[in-house]
Amino acid sequence: MVSSAAPLVPGEQSDERAYFARDLDDERDLSKQTVERDYRHDAMSRPSIGTRMFRSLARFVAVVLIGVGLTLAWQSYGEQAKEFARTSAPSLAWLLPAENAKRSPEATASSELMQQMKLIAVDVAIARRNLGQLAATQEQIAAAQDQISRNIAALQEAAQETRAQAPSPPAPRAIHPPARIIPQVAPR
Repeated sequence: MVSSAAPLVPGEQSDERAYFARDLDDERDLSKQTVERDYRHDAMSRPSIGTRMFRSLARFVAVVLIGVGLTLAWQSYGEQAKEFARTSAPSLAWLLPAENAKRSPEATASSELMQQMKLIAVDVAIARRNLGQLAATQEQIAAAQDQISRNIAALQEAAQETRAQAPSPPAPRAIHPPARIIPQVAPR
């Protein structure tokens, strides 16, 4: 038997379990309990479903924003990116769309000017058509006003003829209500 006296080496700590006979089955059961407790602790420390949904949504939004940013960058700097790809990796140039013939700035300006002139011509044609429709509508309104004035004149004539042919009605008699008799009260 070993006594539980001070340790032989200063600063050394002694463990009482080390000096007694151990039951290995008890230690195995003790380790199972520790594992089960750790598993339950992990399940309870897991984030809530709301937190997990928020994180998933945040990741999705981040991916969408990155995609939109890349799309806008490609639209803004697409030609420069194609040139960079052609110069840095000529073996992959076949993946890029065929390069259009370079136009001179004058040709580009003249084609833009032609497009603007075509748009102006279309606008002028639309304005002419609308002006013609407006003139036709004004003529229809004038004709309708003339017809209405003729109808009014005809109705006035018919009313005058009807008044002239109709006998005059007898003069109305004045109807007076009977006079009220107010009873007089004798003074007391």
